[in-house]
Amino acid sequence: MTSQQDALYRAVCEYPDEDAPRLVFADCVEEAGDANRAALIRTQVALARVPEHDALWSRCRRDDPNAILGWALSYPLPSLPSGFSWHGHRLRRGFSWRATVAHAASFTKQAAALFATAPIQALEFPHSSGVKKHLGQLAESPSFGRLRRLDFSLTRLEEMDVKILGESPFANLSELRFEEHAVSAEGLQALATSPLAAQLTELELERPALPPALLVGSLASADSGILRKLELRNCGLLAVDVAELLTSPWLQSLSYLELGENPLKGAGVAAIGQSTALAELEVLKLSRTFPEASGIQALAESPNLPRLRWLDLSANRLGPAAIRRLARSSIMRTLCVLDLSNNPIGDAGAAYLAEADAPELRELVLNNCGIGGNSLHNLTS
Repeated sequence: MTSQQDALYRAVCEYPDEDAPRLVFADCVEEAGDANRAALIRTQVALARVPEHDALWSRCRRDDPNAILGWALSYPLPSLPSGFSWHGHRLRRGFSWRATVAHAASFTKQAAALFATAPIQALEFPHSSGVKKHLGQLAESPSFGRLRRLDFSLTRLEEMDVKILGESPFANLSELRFEEHAVSAEGLQALATSPLAAQLTELELERPALPPALLVGSLASADSGILRKLELRNCGLLAVDVAELLTSPWLQSLSYLELGENPLKGAGVAAIGQSTALAELEVLKLSRTFPEASGIQALAESPNLPRLRWLDLSANRLGPAAIRRLARSSIMRTLCVLDLSNNPIGDAGAAYLAEADAPELRELVLNNCGIGGNSLHNLTS
């Protein structure tokens, strides 16, 4: 990098929440001949300002997926200090923002060097990092306040572990992810009743190896907050669990709900449609929940999802009859994105979709749906 680029990059690292240094850096690298990197930064900054069902996201998913994922980087990743790696590397707003911790003890020793390397605000802690032994040091470090997101996998955080994080005077977290035995039921209960719960905007759990009743009971015990995004993938949730979950005051402001790979079946999906707690919901992802005709009917007839913009019903064994109910429902009028991929809807289902009253629909995903060429042409014309 030139001296000017280096100074601007340091500003990006020093002020990771600000967009202005990133956009000035984009102008600088474009003037130096790297138009691709400049475009990536500008597009990702713009994407971060709008919801994922916005027309800009739709255009990028269709025409330029690299603008979202940043796979084809035009520049090398910077060298991280000892104890960290770019495994699971993620970009946000045009720059590297998540690193993986190889040795948790490295954080307090190397935090300054880490944050000077890139505008990192998220860390992933695998079990091998030994994070449980060093949570106290992590939570007591002023550098902990720089972090907005933590990802844990196979770490088995218990009640005291979560309390240590939640009671940190520097905690500035807004996003948490737990994957595969990453948190116990007692740990999740501690999270729901900790100061962290009131400031979280995103919570993700995948394959948590917890009894569904304990998982849901913990989440339902939280008070109201600002949680906007909840992902509970492959958690073994049943209809009764979903019904209880939606009674939680913590979920009253949700705009994004992902319940994929849970055996909800018709009753579980119907509970979502019948709930009055999801008035703010814009994204609903129900892949592999097997809603059956009754669940589709309940969604189709629901007056309780007035803001829904994205509906994912992929891989649910839905046939033409279910698609007919959906296509003729009023819920289609608000949708911008509808994912029906990997369902045997066939040409008959495609014909129902072609007749749907869906004035806002920009993305209709129909991969592996058994639709012939003429039917696809009718849908895209």
